[in-house]
Amino acid sequence: MRSRRLIQILTDERGAALPLALIAMVMLTTLIVAFSVLATTEPLIANNQLTVAQARAVAESGVERAIWALNNDTNASGLVAPLPTPAPAPYDGSAAVNVSLGGTTVGVYRVTVTPGAAANERNIVSLGFLPSEASPRSKQRIQVTVIKLKFLDPPAALSVRGELQVGGNTNISAKEDTSCGAKPGSFTTGTTTVQGGSADVYGAGNTTSNEAGTDIAQGQPTAAFDQYLLTDSDMAMLKAYAKSQGTYYQGTVAFSASNRLPNGVIFVDSVSGNPVTATSDPSDMANLTIHGNAPSSADGIFHGWLIVNGSLAISGNFQMWGYGYVQNDLTYTGTGTGQIVGAMLSRNIQDSSSTTIDTNTGGNASIVYDCAKAREGGGFVPVSYSVKAGTYKELSD
Repeated sequence: MRSRRLIQILTDERGAALPLALIAMVMLTTLIVAFSVLATTEPLIANNQLTVAQARAVAESGVERAIWALNNDTNASGLVAPLPTPAPAPYDGSAAVNVSLGGTTVGVYRVTVTPGAAANERNIVSLGFLPSEASPRSKQRIQVTVIKLKFLDPPAALSVRGELQVGGNTNISAKEDTSCGAKPGSFTTGTTTVQGGSADVYGAGNTTSNEAGTDIAQGQPTAAFDQYLLTDSDMAMLKAYAKSQGTYYQGTVAFSASNRLPNGVIFVDSVSGNPVTATSDPSDMANLTIHGNAPSSADGIFHGWLIVNGSLAISGNFQMWGYGYVQNDLTYTGTGTGQIVGAMLSRNIQDSSSTTIDTNTGGNASIVYDCAKAREGGGFVPVSYSVKAGTYKELSD
């Protein structure tokens, strides 16, 4: 009897609704309080995010102003080259510059420009204050390094420090573009030999080919040629830039339909990574070969610069917009509709007598001078100061 009564008491659910309702009310009250707290703090958080974003935009205005000044060195408000140390106001951080929107000042920045680690680099630090420097609600600091690549416009469509052999159905022409001055088709310190009757070298404005002086400038003084050579320091800058872009290679490299050539500044370095000289071990030099259909670009054209710390051999139906700088020998045997639009230079640092363009009479290599495409790498080489990859840093100040 007692056992049955105990079981009834334990299994009796009458009166359970009240405590369950109380528990539910406690939970709901807790949620309501939590949402009430969030409702009061969220606008503050959102406002803080807004002021930080605005201060960042103000600081970025300082960065953009500094980049503009570096790229307009002849402008009265620009930064002259070489950069003075310290830079003149307001690029020394001494002056607060107002940023206005619709005639209303939204913030101020202070910007400082200093030389970078390399000669073609500049460091920029910009501090953004919102709404004013005296009583800022938010401050942001942006640090960035900008870089400008060095381009020495060569004296011809094809420039060779040494001898040049031209054959086959080669076309070397500077007659189409005089935007950077009237240039011959080829410029060499040694002799230029045109083999066969189908090879043509044209200078600026010429309708007839292979004329000495106007089309073919040969036997030029080495001093006249050497002003277009890149120094070891220049090569180091290009190497560093290529590394930052993932376009740095070493030793023997071959680009083809199975190993595509990316756009940009391609730097193929020596095996050791050391600068090449007239006495370097030939086995240490870079050896770049490019076959037809190598470009990875959808248009089938390589856009950029080829910087080779050694020799370059091009064959097949290869198309390029840009500039090629070869420390040693250049060999080019083209087929199909392949052509190089821009300029090429062969330094021949060890081999002064073997630069060849289509000695294969079945070939039809073509080098057409185009100043803009050579300078800008067909649109893939920065010709003005731009942000160096991996250097942009944003800090709350």
